[in-house]
Amino acid sequence: MNILIVDDQEPNLYLLESLLKGNGHQVISAPHGKKAFEIVQAGDIDLVITDILMPVMDGFQLCRRIKNDPVLTVIPLIFYTATYTGPQDEAFALKIGADRFIVKPCEPDVLITAVNEVMAAAQKGQSAVSGPVIEEEEAYKLYSERLVTKLEQKMREAEREIETRKKVETELRQSQAQLIHARKMESVGRLAGGVAHDYNNMINVIMGFAELALEKISPKDPLYSDIQEIIRAARRTSDMTRKLLTFARRQEVSPRVLDLNETIDGMLKMLDQVTGKDIQLSWHPKPGLWDLFMDPSQIDQVLLNLCVNAKDAVDTAGRVVVETDNTRLDDHFCSRHPGFIPGDFVTLTVTDDGCGMDDQTRERIFEPFYTTKAPEKGTGLGLATVYGIVKQNHGFIQVTSTPQQGTRFILYLPRYVKTAAMSD
Repeated sequence: MNILIVDDQEPNLYLLESLLKGNGHQVISAPHGKKAFEIVQAGDIDLVITDILMPVMDGFQLCRRIKNDPVLTVIPLIFYTATYTGPQDEAFALKIGADRFIVKPCEPDVLITAVNEVMAAAQKGQSAVSGPVIEEEEAYKLYSERLVTKLEQKMREAEREIETRKKVETELRQSQAQLIHARKMESVGRLAGGVAHDYNNMINVIMGFAELALEKISPKDPLYSDIQEIIRAARRTSDMTRKLLTFARRQEVSPRVLDLNETIDGMLKMLDQVTGKDIQLSWHPKPGLWDLFMDPSQIDQVLLNLCVNAKDAVDTAGRVVVETDNTRLDDHFCSRHPGFIPGDFVTLTVTDDGCGMDDQTRERIFEPFYTTKAPEKGTGLGLATVYGIVKQNHGFIQVTSTPQQGTRFILYLPRYVKTAAMSD
């Protein structure tokens, strides 16, 4: 039996040809309806198996031409499609003279069975009625409807694909930017840690010799107060290197189980002094707060730096709000915030109604030595210290800010859960 298969996709032709040849049939192939019709006209074709959606001439047009030809109309035709798969498509295919309508993909046995049944019926003169069962004008109308419907469907699919690609490209750009930023912060952290470690050793030498010199001279000596200033400056510098080491995660810490509310309660008087009398400091602790496992001194550093930053942003009169809460991050939230992972966290939020930040400034606030303050107002290490401490404790930071409308820092610190092994 000579079977003509028609499809514009080479892999489809190859698979169909292999299947049919394996079942003892002779196979001829064509890439579209126009070529297929020429082959059918040349004669010696017993069956046509055709796709529908093809260039040059589609399967519907091929079927109509064959079934409208008085000589060729007796050749049975099977539609084998993955695009026109609805009930209306099948009904139209049968109306214009198709013998069978099969949706891709199907089991090989199903297709071979259909081929055998169609050919057996044709040999007995029991195939589909020769020629189309509808008038040409109606066929054109139905064909146009099917074509328009399919084109609209394809347009919608293309639009969805374009939107999906745009979304993927946007997420990719965001991920690349975050990766570059993370690598930059990691490199800066290593550099800062190495410099701070060596610098701290030199500061200890300076302080040691200055204290020895102080012991050898009288308090009345004019140099005594000068050496004291050297020692005070060295201590301030040592504090700066400690912040650098914290940012680089190289500072020794002594974590313990703690209640964040209690820790902050003990800092309120100091925070009031830091923010000043013109700024209203509000404290909203969450009752029943989950435990943390952190070094209390790190909490002190984080909250102090955030409040100093808030005070500078407010500048004169304003409000700073400190809050705590229990938060559970789910997969949906983390999918919209790259770098976050699901789990239970204690949040520390510091909000001010100060000058706020633009996007460009917000992207750089955690870089060491980056600051928008005047040279005498700060080193730019405060927020870098906050970043280092939070990351050291496997937490996350979320910052929202709008120019002239204030800033909010939300620190997500992992909840401490006592395990059975720990209780033992």
